[in-house]
Amino acid sequence: MSGTAPLRRRAGAPPAWLATSVVVVIVFAIWQAATALLGVSANVLPDPLRIATTADWALVLGAATTTALSTVAGFVVGNAVGFALAILVCASRTVSDIVYPIAVVIRAIPIVALAPFITLAFGRGPGATIVVAALIVFFPTLVNVILGLRSVPTESLELLRVMNASTVFGYVAVRIPYALPAFASALKISAPNAVLGVMTAEWIIGGTGLGRLVVQSWLGLDLATMWAAVLVSALVASLLFSLVNLAERLLLGWAVRT
Repeated sequence: MSGTAPLRRRAGAPPAWLATSVVVVIVFAIWQAATALLGVSANVLPDPLRIATTADWALVLGAATTTALSTVAGFVVGNAVGFALAILVCASRTVSDIVYPIAVVIRAIPIVALAPFITLAFGRGPGATIVVAALIVFFPTLVNVILGLRSVPTESLELLRVMNASTVFGYVAVRIPYALPAFASALKISAPNAVLGVMTAEWIIGGTGLGRLVVQSWLGLDLATMWAAVLVSALVASLLFSLVNLAERLLLGWAVRT
């Protein structure tokens, strides 16, 4: 009975999307009421209804498409590079001594400092924003996957030695499966960071996405459009995070703890 009680509570609980929707509605209702009761000027913080009715949504949605495409591309590239480098680092001490310090240095350098070099190499366009997003997301994946690859129980490693298994077989059959939950965690960290990276690049380097629109709208005192762009960027990050979470549950259900 004690083992089935948690299952019954989870079965009767509302879906996660419904709970999230209720929270979002409550936040917007408080925002709307607070701006009205406190008399906040629309030139400082427009209320949600003003944003919904006066923002240039055609401009926002067009910019959101650009940002979303760059985000997905940077997310895929950065995580693929991080995953591959993690395997190489764990497989070779020499590679580890070379790659890991370089990765730490690159991650420590502010994007603003790298912007001129990225612009020279990739120009002012989607290529540069994709590179920035990839640089931001690859390091968490590198670190998490390395930890996952090194978390294999000693008994499993001893069994591989007894079987005289090759290094490739050991990684494919044992190490990489053990690292997948850590990889999924890194993907969830990377999802919002990828959006932030693209918007930062659009602001610093240039582009036609939400990052540039936020700055242009602010300079043009079109705060409704600016806030619409900010909210849509949060929606893009939430959707990407939700897709990663769904993929984790579908593909790694054996490792998910709820």
